[in-house]
Amino acid sequence: MNNSSRFQELVRQGFKKIYDETIKELHAVSPLKDKLYTTENSTKAYEEYYGVNGLGDLQKFNGVLQYAENSPGYYTKIEPAQFALGVETEKKFYMNNLYPVLKSQAKALTNSSHRTKEKYAISGYANMNSTAFDFMTSEEGVAIASSSHTTKAPGVATTYGFDNLGTTAFSPTALEATRIIMRGFRNGIGERCNVSPNMLLGPTTLEQRFLETTQTKAGLDTAYQNVNTLAGKYSVLTSDYFNDTSTKNWFLIDTALMKEFAKWVVREEDQLASTVDFETFNMKNSIINYFGYGFTGWQFVYMHQVS
Repeated sequence: MNNSSRFQELVRQGFKKIYDETIKELHAVSPLKDKLYTTENSTKAYEEYYGVNGLGDLQKFNGVLQYAENSPGYYTKIEPAQFALGVETEKKFYMNNLYPVLKSQAKALTNSSHRTKEKYAISGYANMNSTAFDFMTSEEGVAIASSSHTTKAPGVATTYGFDNLGTTAFSPTALEATRIIMRGFRNGIGERCNVSPNMLLGPTTLEQRFLETTQTKAGLDTAYQNVNTLAGKYSVLTSDYFNDTSTKNWFLIDTALMKEFAKWVVREEDQLASTVDFETFNMKNSIINYFGYGFTGWQFVYMHQVS
């Protein structure tokens, strides 16, 4: 191995070491994408999901087995995209001070990759009332949070139990009303989904009010020591990235169903590259990854779009 190759290997190993250290620091608190999605590794250009609406009730057995028809749900496609960024440093800036320069570049690129994923993880929820999906194609043709959900099953009324978009500002009363609405959610054949909402999600501007509502055992918003029946029922998750879209919108979520319906598809994890340009002798570092997200159902969430 010549001197140039040795130097490039030194740069590569240093970049990887700093990346690992930085990722460990960033992941000391679980990433938002891991809290809001189920990660699935993929080897294909896109992943396809075919919904099934479920089956009706068992029939009284009279000696002859009755067979139900499978009712197909909607089709969803999630197509990941590649994300990459590079940085170049002139030789004169690193030749006498290699490690600090390399550390600064590697840490900045690692932070950029982590931040990009976190922003997209929140974007999936912050823009849940829009059909302008980042990576997803949905046969249903409406937003994940919508008052116009439909079903492919014939003869099923969608007047009740198919609406998961509201406009009410957060309050203890609004929280309880939303919980009741979610308990009435229906699946594609019109049967109850048995939704059990257990998490509040929203911007950091609502965090204090979320915590007051869910942790005050008695005397919430009153001088009397009335028992707060909402206490202990909900976990709270907030993010500053929600503030970039709205400081008032909030979500109520069934985390068990969320893990079933919210998909984070990884085609390739972060890949690092380092080299020294032959002609300019400049040091170059880059990072690239390949991911996407989407939702295969809507019954796990209720969104309030507050003006």
